[in-house]
Amino acid sequence: MCSNTNLFANSYISSSRIIYTPSSFARTSLLHLQETGTLQAVRPHVSSRQNLQSYLLLVVTSGSGYVEYEGTRYELKAGDLALIDCSKGYSQSSSEDLWSLKWCHWNGNNMPAMYNKIIERGLSLVFHPENSNVYTSLLDDLYKTASSDSFVRNALINELLTRLVTELMKETVYEEENLSESNTELEKIDVAEIKAYIDQNFASKLSLESIADRFYFNKNYVARNFKEIYGTSIGSYIQIARIGKAKELLRFSNKTVEAIGSECGYDDKNYFSRVFKKVEGCSPSEFRKLWTSRSYRAEKSNRK
Repeated sequence: MCSNTNLFANSYISSSRIIYTPSSFARTSLLHLQETGTLQAVRPHVSSRQNLQSYLLLVVTSGSGYVEYEGTRYELKAGDLALIDCSKGYSQSSSEDLWSLKWCHWNGNNMPAMYNKIIERGLSLVFHPENSNVYTSLLDDLYKTASSDSFVRNALINELLTRLVTELMKETVYEEENLSESNTELEKIDVAEIKAYIDQNFASKLSLESIADRFYFNKNYVARNFKEIYGTSIGSYIQIARIGKAKELLRFSNKTVEAIGSECGYDDKNYFSRVFKKVEGCSPSEFRKLWTSRSYRAEKSNRK
């Protein structure tokens, strides 16, 4: 349910907001909305909060102001966004050039990990996206959905918040690609070539060192740029490629587990089984049995 405090006003601000109360299922299982709305400053003001179990996205649609967070004061102008972990406390204030804002507060069991990943990938607390309309449109949709009577409202809100987090993650790629002149278009092509090389040769004895040597780059440069562009380490990407191929062979071939492990770059059957179980939660034999039995049942059912 939601409490719509539409057209709230005092001597400092005029705002329209929805204070939303998600269902218990949404609170425990989905990304869920806490509050969303718009604000127009009537005069310069300061508001602050702390210890909120919430994440805030704030978009400046006109004017300018400031956000203070962890001892640093950031200036925001039209088109700027701020992404804040509200558990640490923050304050926001309009300048004399009175700002207007759109915002939402939200949370979810996985949000701490998502937020940390976004920050880890280099997104600044305050940033200027290439297209802020993407965010304002999502905030508008959140407001409309939260104020609707849809019986799947919480699911729709989860979908919109997931899209919001996805856009923020995309923003980290945009920022990383423009960090410095050293990250040129040619160098990004080289990283793509490295990925293509791994895709074609994952069963070989690959390592960061051997890949760096092959492409004549410093291994630290290769590791850093690969992770910036693809969001994972080279070692992890090699493992994903190997396990993906192993799953395909387990399902659609009669080769032994040992032969499949060897074909995917694991000469030691026991080591292959340990890595496979760590990734998939079951052994290669168990994986094959689960998926083969399902296929058999489906075929048997089709013959009736």
